[in-house]
Amino acid sequence: MNGERPTVNGAHTANGTHRSVTDSSSSANPLKPGLLPQNLLPPPPPPSLDRQENGDAWSNRWDDGGAGHAAASNQTHAPPEILSLISQDSYLPMAALISRASQTCWNGLSDLVEQLALLSVPDLPPEQAKLMPNGFTNNQSKANLDKKDKIFKFANERKADFIKLLVLLQWSKNVDEVSKTISINYWLMLRRQAYWGAIASMATLKQESSNFQIPNPDLKTAAEVLSTGKVANFPRLGYIAQPDLSTRQILRVLKTLNQALSVRLALWDNLPPQLRSFRVHDGRATFSVPYEFELDVSTLDESLESPLRMVDLRLSFQPCPHLPDGLRSEIELLANSNIDQGGLARCYEFLHELALSYKLAEFHKQAIELSRNQWVGNLRAELVRRNLVVQYWPERHGGKSWVEIGIASGRGKQRAVDMEPHSSLEIKCTLHGKRAESLRLHLNESVLCFEDILRQVIAQHSTQILDTIYDKLVSRPLFADAELSLEQSLSHDDPEVCSLVMQLSRSSQLQLKVDPVTGLIMVSPVTERAERLQFEVNRVQSVADEVVSKLLNFRCSVRESSVLAGISGARWEALRSFKFTQAEIKSLFGRPVVKINIFRQSQWGLEYSLAVTHGQDGDHWWLLQQVPLGASSSQSRYKVLRNQGIGASEELSSAYFDCLADYSMGLICIQRNADFFTEKKENFGLRPFPAFDRHYELPELSFDLDMARPSPSGQSSSAGAADSTPTTPKASDVPAEDASLQRNVQVRFGGVDRSDLRVVTVAHYQTQASSAVLGHLDKSVLDAGVKLNPEDRTVIIRVETPMAEAAIPQIVAKVLDLEKVVSTVEQIHCLLGLRLKRISNSTISMVYHQEALTELGLNIILTSGSPAPRLEFLPPQVNPHQILAQAYTKTFAANRAPFATTMRNLLTSLTATLPLLTILHTLQQGHEFASKPGQQQPPAEPGDHVRVHLLARTETQFAVQYFTPAGQAPNDVKNDSAPQLLARFEILSEANHSGKAGWLVRPALEEFQSYSRPSYSSPDLAAKVKQEIFSQRPAGQSTWFLLDRGAWCTVDHPEPLLKALHDVVWNWAKQAKMSAGNAGSKEDSNKGKGAQGGSNANNPSVTNGANNRGPGPAKGAPGRQQAANNAMPNGANMKVQRPPVNGPGGKPAPNNAKTNARNPQGRDVITLD
Repeated sequence: MNGERPTVNGAHTANGTHRSVTDSSSSANPLKPGLLPQNLLPPPPPPSLDRQENGDAWSNRWDDGGAGHAAASNQTHAPPEILSLISQDSYLPMAALISRASQTCWNGLSDLVEQLALLSVPDLPPEQAKLMPNGFTNNQSKANLDKKDKIFKFANERKADFIKLLVLLQWSKNVDEVSKTISINYWLMLRRQAYWGAIASMATLKQESSNFQIPNPDLKTAAEVLSTGKVANFPRLGYIAQPDLSTRQILRVLKTLNQALSVRLALWDNLPPQLRSFRVHDGRATFSVPYEFELDVSTLDESLESPLRMVDLRLSFQPCPHLPDGLRSEIELLANSNIDQGGLARCYEFLHELALSYKLAEFHKQAIELSRNQWVGNLRAELVRRNLVVQYWPERHGGKSWVEIGIASGRGKQRAVDMEPHSSLEIKCTLHGKRAESLRLHLNESVLCFEDILRQVIAQHSTQILDTIYDKLVSRPLFADAELSLEQSLSHDDPEVCSLVMQLSRSSQLQLKVDPVTGLIMVSPVTERAERLQFEVNRVQSVADEVVSKLLNFRCSVRESSVLAGISGARWEALRSFKFTQAEIKSLFGRPVVKINIFRQSQWGLEYSLAVTHGQDGDHWWLLQQVPLGASSSQSRYKVLRNQGIGASEELSSAYFDCLADYSMGLICIQRNADFFTEKKENFGLRPFPAFDRHYELPELSFDLDMARPSPSGQSSSAGAADSTPTTPKASDVPAEDASLQRNVQVRFGGVDRSDLRVVTVAHYQTQASSAVLGHLDKSVLDAGVKLNPEDRTVIIRVETPMAEAAIPQIVAKVLDLEKVVSTVEQIHCLLGLRLKRISNSTISMVYHQEALTELGLNIILTSGSPAPRLEFLPPQVNPHQILAQAYTKTFAANRAPFATTMRNLLTSLTATLPLLTILHTLQQGHEFASKPGQQQPPAEPGDHVRVHLLARTETQFAVQYFTPAGQAPNDVKNDSAPQLLARFEILSEANHSGKAGWLVRPALEEFQSYSRPSYSSPDLAAKVKQEIFSQRPAGQSTWFLLDRGAWCTVDHPEPLLKALHDVVWNWAKQAKMSAGNAGSKEDSNKGKGAQGGSNANNPSVTNGANNRGPGPAKGAPGRQQAANNAMPNGANMKVQRPPVNGPGGKPAPNNAKTNARNPQGRDVITLD
């Protein structure tokens, strides 16, 4: 009570509790020396004391002035008995204390390790495992948290112990001063205890002195004894019947009783707190205990010793039981007895227990009535001693649940200091076999209703069940990301309000409620599928996990029905018999799948398919591509091209899946072309594919098509070239500065042709040609899938391919074909002297030279897919460029330059080579012979002494060969034998020192690699050509330059040089013929003598074959001039030819039988180059 002093060691303190110094020091939490306040640090040494102990030096660092010196003086003069109260034997060595603390720490750590080993931490699933910066997973399971908590508590406890050791270690450095301080503190504590002991003794004496009273003396009897020495009789109090009190007297008596009760109750020290609410009226005091009873008491007289007696008792709760008179008399007797034994406190305890027993009996009665009426079969009530146990939901799977109402003693509860523990009604609940401590139950003690209590318990129990389901569901991605809504209605007293509404899709919901009577989970709306779900949910044992799993599976089945209903009206084909293995599902989808359906478009074939999966984390569609056998190391037959989640709010209609079909086919088309570039290791540009929605836009695939190396087409540039021979150069072989060779092509998906189930791919790019050139190209010239806009120079190409094929090869082929036409027309349009005659889809006709009666033209026939066009020179028999048709074709096939560059070189060379080829064509036509094997040689004319054969190595390299006519052979050789070679010359394109182009005429190379053949058949001819053509020119001829071993002339004037060279060879052949005739007449006159000459004796100047050929011109020095532009020697490209049989060093072999045996009749057969 207010005013009383708290006790310390049995005594009361004056104002609050005073703590001793030892208590303060022992109860303080130890801290590190750096964190200790100044008042808890070890006491500093006296200012005058300088000493070193335990290796630490202490010096005077404090200057307290006079106070410090005074304290030092007082401490110095303290009595020795005070300073030595604590014996030195009471101290322990610091080493022993540290050793014991270390041993304690080790033992505690060993026990901790054993405890931690008993706790098993479950592994987290991969989707819940989150890596921390140290590389370990952040496991937040209860077992792991318990382990961490134990480790943390152990570390904190050991830390506190070692901080205390640190403080003691600091104090031990000044052990003498600390010992004196402890002794003084102990002496002060003894003095303080003696002081408070004296105060407590005085207080006890004061309290006991109130009873030191003596009864009033009987003065009359005392006087009689003192006067007479005896007592006649003792005083007696006889009973005299009192008359009835009048009304006034009754009122006076009642007032007197009211005053006496008021004074007595006001002065009552031991009045229970529960009975402090009372009122005095009508000679009685009425004590009111809320929701329990009302007690009327009164007294017999005004004296303080007169006991209180019970007058009446009324129970203050409803329904109130009826108390019979006999029971009421028994209660009154027991109440008065308790008042006599323990006062009103004892009486209250009796009546309080009585009221609680009546309440418990009423609850039992109501529980029995409920179990027999609306809760029949679902409620079991039993009264065990003074506890009412009511079991509800007996048919529910899992542990049992019950409500227990009993009378608790109240001793374990924390109450105020001035209140004694009292019993009370206590409600305990057990849910599924586990005690529930978190229920908030409201007991209305004024109106007893067990059904209300039961409904509160069931409502909170249902809330816990729905809370568990809600907590599990809300952690799933579908509800955590707010894709689906989850709404829970809570109530602590009405189970009908508790519900959980779960959204399944855009337009469907599922409501869960717990039936208050049976405890079963009710699912609505009621359908056949919902009834099956309700049956399965109520069978499970674990509500937290299995119910959530079944609910999510139910959502998957509802979603699957929506997908099948929406896809039935679209152009999809369901593959119901197709099944994935579990390994494939894990490798492809990477997550558990509840439902899966496979669909396919009819034009996809077997390579592509669409999988729609339904899992507990959401719905997804997966675009799959079949992997060829052996192409992947995994066991899966498919790979994922694209996957995307299906929004929970998405309306899965036929329009949705039609749009998804177009998106999938466009994605496959673009991805297939991108894979084509990846396989070819070519660069391309492709933005990421957008997410699928109602208004998606697929990206365009772009690539730069290099016209110098159009390798993405994947087609050979030459039909006759070997597969292993590349026909396109590398990127480093093409000049990077030529931007006109690049064509940036944009490829996009153009839809699907439903008639033949082919995919349409549209490509567009901008050509570099001028609008004037593009104006020549109309629809009749262009391909059916190509559109050209001359104004903005945009080309649009439309290609239709099967779904599994890439459209890039066809696009590149069409681009190349168009660029061939465009570049050819552009070159014709730009170069002077050329005239476009007509143009069609595959042929371009042009005129490059026109005279009075002759028009030289060229037909360029472009073949799709072939880099080399076919050339037709017109007119065929007259056009001198006819000889270059095959050379030009080979140049297109083997050249590394772009087609436009090669075409420009071709058209330019037509004008440059026209004068040369005109004179060569004239010479060949005048001295022509059949060059094909087996063809009959025409008879030689009387004035024709040579045959001219012209070869075209390239468009700028030619070979001219002179032969003897077949009819002018020696007499010992048949007339139909092959002509004999006289001379070989090479004509090369060569620029002079000033850069002017011209033609170089020289003898053919005699030696080239392993090939060896002389340029002249006779040294006389070689000397004559060198003397008259290469060393000096005829009089009046100044149109070529002399090079000693050759001659050079300009491009536009080759005729004088070639005619002069032809005249020299022709005249020499004529002279050789005349010499051969004279030698033949001499041989005929010597035949009768039997003299046999050599086979060439008739013509010493002209050798018969190569075996008896004289030595050719001497070999040039190692630094002699070679053929320009890597020219091969005349005849060196014919590998079937071999030089004649010569001896070592290239000299002619001796004429013997073996040599003559190879050539019957001693003749040579020369095959033309």
